[in-house]
Amino acid sequence: MNKEDAVIKYFQYKQIQTLNYLKYGYFKRIMSYVLDNYNDYFIRKLFLRLVEKGWFYRKQNEKKSYLYKFNPIQHEPIKIKEIIDPKRFIISWD
Repeated sequence: MNKEDAVIKYFQYKQIQTLNYLKYGYFKRIMSYVLDNYNDYFIRKLFLRLVEKGWFYRKQNEKKSYLYKFNPIQHEPIKIKEIIDPKRFIISWD
């Protein structure tokens, strides 16, 4: 089991989603405990990877910082639309 799976399984087991929106600091402490790794840089990168994969909802509060809520059922992250080559739309009048 890799580190991401360990964190996700722990969050699902403890039902962290019932705590509603929390600051990153709360998730950092829990992740550090689960992984027994207190390296802030590593924990932050892991957390951002989980947010990117759709395991967390993100909400901006009044102070321009973010609050996060764990999503026990992973949803698809927002995908950037495919860039279409403009050459496909050239009309030839020959």
